[in-house]
Amino acid sequence: MKLKTLKKDEQNVETQEEDVDVKKLLKIKGKKKKRIYGKRINSKTEKGRYIKSKLPKDSYGDIAIDATLRAAALSSNGKIRVKGGDLRHKIRKHGARASIVMVVDISGSMFSDRKANRLKGILNSVIDDANRHQDRISVVGFKGEEAEIIIPTTRRATSFREQVDNIRVGGTTPLAAGMKRGLEILKKEKLRAEFVPLLIILSDGMPNVGLEEGPMKDAILIAEKIKEKEIHTVVINFERSVRYGHEVNMELALASGGRYYDLEELKNPGGVIARILDYEREKI
Repeated sequence: MKLKTLKKDEQNVETQEEDVDVKKLLKIKGKKKKRIYGKRINSKTEKGRYIKSKLPKDSYGDIAIDATLRAAALSSNGKIRVKGGDLRHKIRKHGARASIVMVVDISGSMFSDRKANRLKGILNSVIDDANRHQDRISVVGFKGEEAEIIIPTTRRATSFREQVDNIRVGGTTPLAAGMKRGLEILKKEKLRAEFVPLLIILSDGMPNVGLEEGPMKDAILIAEKIKEKEIHTVVINFERSVRYGHEVNMELALASGGRYYDLEELKNPGGVIARILDYEREKI
């Protein structure tokens, strides 16, 4: 089943913002981390504010003309001649942004118009919010026996709305596979040392397909690896589920050192996601 597009009158209801206190939705606070988001960090590209210059590691790069000419002047007698040893490169800084990976349950447990559209509302809300804050985002869906990349890592996720509309739900629930794929993406992002990794898990907490040891044990093992890599993790329960599902999601949050939000009582969980993300940005 595809995620259907809501009718106009349904959209009006769904876009109404819930008047709730985000802090009351937070059930597990997780481990406190050093805040990096928004702070000035070295840019790996030619974007950002030019702060100072440095000696280059190679001949390619963002040349600092002013510093290069100063160095050339110091080593010249009269007419300035720029030599290879005079070259200087720019050091740029910009405010740290997040690289968000959403790991989303698109298995058979989402097989109803109500559940699918709540999921779609959350996805579109996160995409819009990431676009406003210039964060990077990717979306990983899991169903059957594996995980698939629905939206590759990008800062222009709004151009991928068709992929969200074309999500098909159905099949078993390989939660560990989805978490593993999300971890792989964020490990690479963390190596860039330019974005703050943020993992968001949307699931009903009912895994039934594992990788090696079993559905639940594998998910916990991946959660522990996420904690080792110090990746800020947010587990969100957005749908009413049996008690076992709540317990699984809370265990994942605890094992990953992450945070757990329970949105099951909200008519429109997508309406508070932007505020949850703003609150989480204060913690990363």
